[in-house]
Amino acid sequence: MTASPLRRTLLATLAILPALSAASMAQDENATRDRELAERRQELDRLYTFGPTAARSLGYRITWQSSMDTPIKRMDVVGPDVYVIDDRNVMTRIDRANGSPVWSVTAADPNDTVWGVTEGMTPINGLPWGQNDGDKLYVTTDPVVFGIDHATGAIVERQDLEQIPSTDVLRWRNYLIFGTRHGRVVWHQYVVGHEWRANQLAGPVVAMPTLVGDSRIAVASLGGNVLMLSAKSAGRVWGDKTFAAVKAPMTTGGGLIFAACEDQYLWTFDADRGDVVWRYFTESKLDTQPTYVEVNTADGNQGRVLQWVETEGLVCLEADPENSIEGKPLWKIRDARGEAVGLIGDHVALWDDSKRVLRTIDAAQGSIVQTIKLPQVRSLTMHDDVIYATSDDGRIIRLDPIG
Repeated sequence: MTASPLRRTLLATLAILPALSAASMAQDENATRDRELAERRQELDRLYTFGPTAARSLGYRITWQSSMDTPIKRMDVVGPDVYVIDDRNVMTRIDRANGSPVWSVTAADPNDTVWGVTEGMTPINGLPWGQNDGDKLYVTTDPVVFGIDHATGAIVERQDLEQIPSTDVLRWRNYLIFGTRHGRVVWHQYVVGHEWRANQLAGPVVAMPTLVGDSRIAVASLGGNVLMLSAKSAGRVWGDKTFAAVKAPMTTGGGLIFAACEDQYLWTFDADRGDVVWRYFTESKLDTQPTYVEVNTADGNQGRVLQWVETEGLVCLEADPENSIEGKPLWKIRDARGEAVGLIGDHVALWDDSKRVLRTIDAAQGSIVQTIKLPQVRSLTMHDDVIYATSDDGRIIRLDPIG
């Protein structure tokens, strides 16, 4: 007897039910597994200051994370180590290779400002700094410079300063060079422990001096003075004057000096002669440091200058345009706020600490490549191509490029 059409349909449906059930179970298992993996990724991202998801998106991996248990005020990479200073001015030496704390010491009185953490001199024909017996670390504070034994963390000397710093310290050979509120640029000879020489500018100096080449120092003041000084003698090489205060450190590149000024100009000087090469006028006061990069173009490598302008955004200009005394802007990105901290591959890394966002910029094309939110990161810096970041609760993390 031939089965009815309804019976044949029922039999066929019953035959495929096990397969449908197995497929449904497999889908549920896959969905559960994906959900569990996503939850584990989120948990790891919470555990690390700079989470693995964000790190992978940049082509980086987490090398180590360490915790100080108190907020970190300052971080310096010196020789083979990282030095972090907490809000009590306790400094901890951390092995840069593995993140292990080595020693801690009170580096300054709790209310003092730390202006520099720098290595000292090494013996003639000695090993690199940090590998010789007696190598010293120098911590510059408001009233004094402390000499600290690199190996043990013991404070072995104290040098009283004649002038109180108002800028971060630039170390050049056996000198600590810094600006003061009285407009002086001071060479402090840390081997013998006293001020060696100084030069005078009009108005306070609040921007860290800039090393130009191997033997010159560029510095500017709130009085609008711009000086190029000999690092060897502290003597003047050339000088000029802007129309208002210079608050941000100057930048050097391609034989030029770039100064962002509150007179709304980005000034460009010839580093050797001091001539004004060009100046670009904006609608805003400029108080952030310019960034110099080289980009690969059809005509070869060319210099570019990036400057944040409040009313325009991030502006890119030719570093050395021909026959243009007003500067030559190439592109603008309105929302690319941030401080340039280094290069990630061929892209400029900008850290926006107000929004805790890391952006990478293609300087050749004038486009934002990536925007990564890092809500746990309090500060972010780069040393060569290595990223260091700190958190509000005292964690510090190191990330290295993959491969």
